[in-house]
Amino acid sequence: MSGIVKAAASLAAIAYLDAKHGISSDLRIGGAANRAAISHRIRVWRNRLSLYYFFEDQVISRPDAIAYVFLGKSFTWKEVERDVRRLANFMLSKGLKPNDKIAIFMGNSVALIEWWLACMAINVTPAFINNSLTDKGLTHCISISNAKLVVFEPYLEGALSQIQDDLLAKTAVQEFISYDDGITPARDDDEKAVISSIPLQRVSHFGPADLAKQSTKPIPSTGRDLVEEGTTAALIYTSGTTGLPKAALCSHGRMGSGIVVWPYANDFKKSDRIYTPMPLYHSSALFLCVGASWVSGSTVIIGRKFSARKYWDEVRKNDATIVQYIGEIARYLLAVPPHADDKNHKVRMAYGNGMRPDVWEKFRERFGVRIIAEFFAASEGNGGMINYNTGPFGAGAVGRFGRLASKIRPDFKIIKVDPITEDVYRDPKTGLCVECGPGEPGEFIMRIGTSAVSKFQGYAGNPEATRKKILNNALAKGDAWFRSGDLLSKDSDGFFYFGDRLGDTFRWRSENVSTAEVSAALGKVVGEANVYGVLVPGHDGRAGCAAIPKDFAEKLDMKLLATVARKSLPKYAVPLFLRIVPVMEKTGTVKQLKVAFRNQGIYHEKCQGDSLFWLPPGSDSYKPFTPADLASIEAGRVKL
Repeated sequence: MSGIVKAAASLAAIAYLDAKHGISSDLRIGGAANRAAISHRIRVWRNRLSLYYFFEDQVISRPDAIAYVFLGKSFTWKEVERDVRRLANFMLSKGLKPNDKIAIFMGNSVALIEWWLACMAINVTPAFINNSLTDKGLTHCISISNAKLVVFEPYLEGALSQIQDDLLAKTAVQEFISYDDGITPARDDDEKAVISSIPLQRVSHFGPADLAKQSTKPIPSTGRDLVEEGTTAALIYTSGTTGLPKAALCSHGRMGSGIVVWPYANDFKKSDRIYTPMPLYHSSALFLCVGASWVSGSTVIIGRKFSARKYWDEVRKNDATIVQYIGEIARYLLAVPPHADDKNHKVRMAYGNGMRPDVWEKFRERFGVRIIAEFFAASEGNGGMINYNTGPFGAGAVGRFGRLASKIRPDFKIIKVDPITEDVYRDPKTGLCVECGPGEPGEFIMRIGTSAVSKFQGYAGNPEATRKKILNNALAKGDAWFRSGDLLSKDSDGFFYFGDRLGDTFRWRSENVSTAEVSAALGKVVGEANVYGVLVPGHDGRAGCAAIPKDFAEKLDMKLLATVARKSLPKYAVPLFLRIVPVMEKTGTVKQLKVAFRNQGIYHEKCQGDSLFWLPPGSDSYKPFTPADLASIEAGRVKL
């Protein structure tokens, strides 16, 4: 018996040391990184750098296995390849050549993936446009993509018709393709088509019968042979401080390494069925779900869009074993009343980004999902982290480097930033940045190298924004680092925790919101607005709040302001709160001060007697925001 006790004690000690120093975590991530490095070298040697070859390998090895499930219909790898050939041959018939661009303006569907694959088959670059954009934002995104064709779902035609004059006169767009796959509904009940009396010019309507007429002959590798490490596989848009989205260059080399690391680090299997309701125009769903499945051979179940009420029904109906989330999804799911079937599913892992610490263990306990794999990355970023978490220790962290990884990979750092200006802090004596200590928040940066994984490629057509993301001479003379724009902290056990977005951008509903863009929209009515993000009890991210000078507010039509905001901005960017201030305070360089406003938030006792307004759910006008309204939000009776 004493031997058994000693053995048990030894195992417990080993488990403790492993958890404390992150040994198994480092080995897991390190093994995945080594696989990715070997895979990359083989791809270079064989001149098979295009991501398309990952998909093709699954077609060859498992043609009749299920690749995708969408709206109850299953698609085999071979069936998808047939449609991909047809779309690729169609694009070739349109005269598209390697390195040409097209814009894809669609909601979640297998069709979106097929268009992406068809583009890569002939080395054409797709730009994935957020299907909630309208007006100036939509014009901008299509314009900077340099797209010759715009492929869109029929219900989005009105949004394009309103901006077609600018697109046809000032951009590379030559034609619009209205694509009906015969499966996707005309639009969902909660998708409002933009109505326009202006007919869309140069539009071709392309339906199932048209697709069936296209050739299924194999696509020559001529275009794919030209793919190099830095060749762009897709343009993914992200909001910045310039006021309009930026197009991140996502290369075959960098993303190819990422889609290998992810399934190996998280133990994806061919038998896994991954459910994602996340928008496919985002890199997390596009690369770390769809792309990763090309490596693992897993089936992807595509949700048209997220619904908290239908979520677990969809999971159970489709026998999902893995689910993908964003932080808000976890919170919204917990807000649904408990049900006897909450743990009646086959899900072994939930993965994604943005699950806040306060909902982490509640989600695991209520729904019985043992593994939560949180990651930290950016579409344009040159690296990322993973926290493969199976228990309370480390819950809430966005990544981890244990003792081994911290010594082997010193390429991720947290540096001090000025608490007022939010500029990086430099030591007056050395001129170099200063690393933060354990638990101290600062900006997370990643060393820029020359390899496919560590190179920062920047933004399409925006050298100024690219330059601003590079931090030179940070920790040594001559070095270069990618600025994440995020405040993180790292504890003594190597866990990284997310704090907040840095600067003029905040996150709401999983989207980056530019304060400059919102200020410009509100400025049509109020003349000047200081926009920032505020924490809202029971909600992830920060909701938009606009400080407006009292002299503007006294004659302000609150209903008109709400109407203009909703017309000019995507839904997630419409500010939900207003703060009426005596004067607009600025720095000596005429920059608006946001830090104090952001810290005071929507709490009346902190707002120095300033009047607060809000846009209640379902309201067409901003209304006074009272302490009773705040209490309703805190109690969970109101969800924004």
